[in-house]
Amino acid sequence: MTRTQRSIRAAARAVGVAAAVSVMASSAIACSTGSEQIERDGAAVDRGDMVMVSEVRSLTNPYEAAWVQGSRAYAESLGIELKVIVYGGDSQNALSQLQSVLAAGKTVLLNINPNTSADTPAIVRAVQNSGGCAVTQWSKPADLHPQDVGNGWASYVAYDGVQQGADTGKALVDSLGGTGGVIALQGLLANEISQTRFQGFQQAMDGQSGVTLLDDQPADFDRNKAYTTTQTLLNKYGDQVNGIWAATDSMALGALQAVREAGRAGEIKIASAADATPEGLGAIANGELLSTYTTDPYFNGAMGLAICYQAMTGALDVESLPRENREFFVDQSLITATNVDQFLAVPSDEEIVRSVQDPFSRITGPVAR
Repeated sequence: MTRTQRSIRAAARAVGVAAAVSVMASSAIACSTGSEQIERDGAAVDRGDMVMVSEVRSLTNPYEAAWVQGSRAYAESLGIELKVIVYGGDSQNALSQLQSVLAAGKTVLLNINPNTSADTPAIVRAVQNSGGCAVTQWSKPADLHPQDVGNGWASYVAYDGVQQGADTGKALVDSLGGTGGVIALQGLLANEISQTRFQGFQQAMDGQSGVTLLDDQPADFDRNKAYTTTQTLLNKYGDQVNGIWAATDSMALGALQAVREAGRAGEIKIASAADATPEGLGAIANGELLSTYTTDPYFNGAMGLAICYQAMTGALDVESLPRENREFFVDQSLITATNVDQFLAVPSDEEIVRSVQDPFSRITGPVAR
């Protein structure tokens, strides 16, 4: 299987997943929980005493809906209960809901996309202190490492936001022929991946004497905020705006709506830096967006749980893992009109589960310290 084939092929099912898993947000997925006894550190652990937790900001975001679909597929393959926590971009809500699950007494296996880097320490220490296992993705403080907390924080999974921002920024600059004015929509300013994507975008702009960054504003990964922010900037800069860069598909699509309403669809070029959502892919295929980036949410949603499950069952020893298995980057791919067709197929549940038999199979390198 090629690099692009095994990366996300996000497509229409993610939208259906958003509706289907919305029911899960307030309750556990009903799964069979057998009483298989597993030896770990010399003590018997009942599989029925485990609970898997998948924690995301929103189920209306197709990327996070697909993430939950990956978590569900993996949990159901093992007959382990899955709880889905939707924290709505509220850091305190993310921690308090997790603490409620921890207080129930089961061994928690957590896979989470923290709201901001500052949220990670409290989350991983809560799981560590409970005797559970956590894998965090996307955000953490630069000076905090899994080994600093303990074996209960098995791994931190990262994505090269600088590469995403640079490649999609270059796609935007190239589409303008090296001249014009652009605006940029960042995500949450306190979020590490948002920061690194914008850093990459700025790198793409460096040395482009004919392309001017007119303005950059945070839109908090929110489609509606991106829509209103783009309206404001279009009114402010008018015909000076020739291109828009956004840190995610949701924001790019919000910008696209504002561009359409301004009667400038096709005239203003729009590049997204991430998520490969079904609607985003469709917009690329239709020529309305220039790019997106795939980080395979189906795999990501299952991978963190697979690492924790293998750690809790003794299939891997967290303490003896090399550093590149504790903090690592995973495979990702740029998507443009030239290759978008390769990403339209959606993996089956069986394919998702098979992809994480070795949850470290897509490591592309350690996170630099």
